[in-house]
Amino acid sequence: MSARLPLLVVLAGLLALPSAASAATKNGVTPVSPKAGKSIPVGKRPVMKMKIRGSGQVYVHVCKSKKKDADGLICFKESIGRAKKKGSTYQYKPKFFDFPEFWLNSPGTYYWQAHRIACENGDTSDCRQEGPIVKFRVG
Repeated sequence: MSARLPLLVVLAGLLALPSAASAATKNGVTPVSPKAGKSIPVGKRPVMKMKIRGSGQVYVHVCKSKKKDADGLICFKESIGRAKKKGSTYQYKPKFFDFPEFWLNSPGTYYWQAHRIACENGDTSDCRQEGPIVKFRVG
C-alpha cells in the first residue's frame, strides 16, 4: 500500500469538516441567526444575533430590499434598532405591532443587516462598518 493513500484520506477528511467561521464576516460583523434562507413564523418576533469583533455601537436594519445605499447599508423601512450585548453575541429583537400590514404579519422575503458605528484609523468619512446582508422569510 502506498504512503500516499493514508495522506489522501486524511486530507479528504479535513476538507469535509465544516469551517469554524461558516457564516460570512464583513467589517468584524458575523450574522448568527436567523441564518440565510431560514423562515420565521408569521406573528413571531425573531431575535437577530450576531458576533462582533471591534468597537462601536451595533445597529440592525430590516428591509424588503437588499439594495444598498452609498454607505453599503440596506434600508430600515421594516425595522431598525440597537443590538445589545448578551454573553458572546449581540442581539436585537424587533418591536412587534399587531396589525395585518406589519412586516412580521406579512409573509414574504426580507433582509437583515447589522453594522457597527466605529470611525477607525482616523477616517471619519465612513464610520458605518456594515456586515453581510442576510436573506430570510416570514411565513
